[in-house]
Amino acid sequence: METSIIKNHIDEIDNKGWTLMKGCYNSNLIDKINQGIEKVKPTYHKIQEEAGLSNLSHNSTHHTFVSYRGVLDLLDPNPTHDILTEFFGGKYILNTMGAAWCDPRGAYNYTQKIHRDIRSYSSSSRLYLNGVILLDDTNEENGATHMIIKEYNTEEKPSDDYFMSHSERICGKKGDIILFDGNMWHSAGVNQTDKTRRIFSQLFTKPFVKQQMDYPRALGLDFKMEISENLAQILGYNSMTPSNLREFYKPKEQRFYQSDQG
Repeated sequence: METSIIKNHIDEIDNKGWTLMKGCYNSNLIDKINQGIEKVKPTYHKIQEEAGLSNLSHNSTHHTFVSYRGVLDLLDPNPTHDILTEFFGGKYILNTMGAAWCDPRGAYNYTQKIHRDIRSYSSSSRLYLNGVILLDDTNEENGATHMIIKEYNTEEKPSDDYFMSHSERICGKKGDIILFDGNMWHSAGVNQTDKTRRIFSQLFTKPFVKQQMDYPRALGLDFKMEISENLAQILGYNSMTPSNLREFYKPKEQRFYQSDQG
């Protein structure tokens, strides 16, 4: 990616809190991903119901690629790599990634609550950057994201009235990516159409931030040998925590947490 384009996106994140990257994925790949999500939904619904969480999480498949590895095609190659590298000043990893959707005809879902995807407020420190991959064309009618205007962003959660009067809507096309500062308050909109609106939500962090799921162990330590070096880095294979002394005492090149991870 050209240096000037990277700079423009970083400047937008710094100045208004978010940026839109257009046409990152082709329609055929997005269609394949959407079909794969449908196939794993029953697995998630069963687990969510057993845990008594179906009312809260029925419209999401957290950590989707653990069940459907085709999702990893969205990360390798990663269209946002150059921007993330510049934003974090070096290496980064994926903290979490999952599909979510706004059900049609005004149905409620938990992502419509005002929230941040990370509980800690990092102020100006560049620890977190969110990504939203649009799996459908997105507009105000079908529930485009509400994003607080950066100059009105607060450390404490704002009231509903404050948020709605100081936020803007982010619309885009299927295959676009929204990147935004992890400190920004946001919420999904209400889908007033007859069709479901789908997204993939991502959170990227510096490597020393603990992942919401231990992806290397969830996918298997040997899985690293089947994927590219770039994908292994994104999934956290170079910034793991040893779980016993034999894993801790390793030659430098075999250490679970590599020295270039910050």
